[in-house]
Amino acid sequence: MQIRRKLATAAVTLAVAGTGLVAGTGSAWAADNGQQIQIDDASRRAQSVYIKGSNQNGTTVGKCFNITPDSSTKLWGWWWKNTVEVTAYSYNNCGGGRISTRTAWINTTQSWGDFQVVSVR
Repeated sequence: MQIRRKLATAAVTLAVAGTGLVAGTGSAWAADNGQQIQIDDASRRAQSVYIKGSNQNGTTVGKCFNITPDSSTKLWGWWWKNTVEVTAYSYNNCGGGRISTRTAWINTTQSWGDFQVVSVR
């Protein structure tokens, strides 16, 4: 009888905890005034990128980011929108030779997350 009570208590506890987890997880919503950028290095040799464009407040800003060559790198903490210019460099800290420059359109909103992928070649 004691084992049955413990099993029943454990089952109820798990059910309540599981319901709380399901009820507590809402849909993740992307930002509504810009996105963060994820750089996809299709050049296979870029080590940094310089991004210039409008931030979430509409102010034109520029920032150099070191990235992982031949990989996809999320640039956390910087929010962009509308047209940005992305320049890829062959060394860290936007040094060395310029590999490429391109413009990209960054959505103000999107339903699949807070990062928009921009490919550099």
